[in-house]
Amino acid sequence: MRKVSIILFLSLGLLSIGLNSSKTNAAEAGVSFYVPGLYGDIAVAIPPSPGNYMLSTSLHYRSMTLSPSLPNQIDENIRAETFAELIRAFWVPKETVLGAQVLMGLRVIALDVNVEADINTPLGLLKIKDRNSGFGDFSIIPLSLYWQFGDLYINLYEVISIPVGQFDKNRFANVALNHWVFDTVLGITWLDQKTGIELSLTPGLIYNTVNKDTNYQTGIEFHMDVMLNWHISSSLSIGLHGSVYNQLTGDKGGHPSLGSFKGRSYSIGPSMTYYDKSSDPNYLVSLKWLHEFNSKNKAEGDLTLLTMGIKF
Repeated sequence: MRKVSIILFLSLGLLSIGLNSSKTNAAEAGVSFYVPGLYGDIAVAIPPSPGNYMLSTSLHYRSMTLSPSLPNQIDENIRAETFAELIRAFWVPKETVLGAQVLMGLRVIALDVNVEADINTPLGLLKIKDRNSGFGDFSIIPLSLYWQFGDLYINLYEVISIPVGQFDKNRFANVALNHWVFDTVLGITWLDQKTGIELSLTPGLIYNTVNKDTNYQTGIEFHMDVMLNWHISSSLSIGLHGSVYNQLTGDKGGHPSLGSFKGRSYSIGPSMTYYDKSSDPNYLVSLKWLHEFNSKNKAEGDLTLLTMGIKF
């Protein structure tokens, strides 16, 4: 019928949950590399000290898409539950570039995706179920640069997602995007050392290449994580976190009569982070919960993230 973007996760994340079945005339869904809450917990733009870092994030996402969410007003009810484990490794050398601290890193993700959908068709209600597990696409940060200007910190970096995960255009659920992703991110942190109040932002733009198996291309996406933290002590902070997602240009590859198909969503929720820089090795534990709302042309649900990090 038409290729429909539901933007249902993941991974940096990568999760693509697809609706693509020529036998049932269901449409393809696809796409977003962006996962709310994964772009930082505290002090995202403050330069890290030289060394090696590893972070493990356990993620649970439960969502629902209710009708009408498609341009042609097809009624549908899509329910999804995703478990993911994201491993990130970073190297921070002693050398600087253009007066900036340097970071390089890589990310791998494993996912378990369970999707159910009820779709009204001219022949009646169609129920579809699919479950898929495996490794998602691999991503790298070839260069990340950090600068400090008093209480203001700036971080500029690029994330490149490489399509190496398993993808089947005939599957209802997929764990990989099957196309290259280029995510340009600007991290900004303002920290008042006297009060311990911190505001961090991570605006970014995502460019997606064409999925060659489906000839479908997601439009340019804007995203931003927002973190308002209060550092209660030298090792504990609590905060209110949120996100903004807005697709700037329409998808390509669907039926032209359905017009452009742009996604939008917001999220908000509490966060708590404990970190110990005095121990050897240093470590961090962060827990956050985000509730999505005011979504358009995408799934809407609740996201829980538990991150444990270590410097060695």
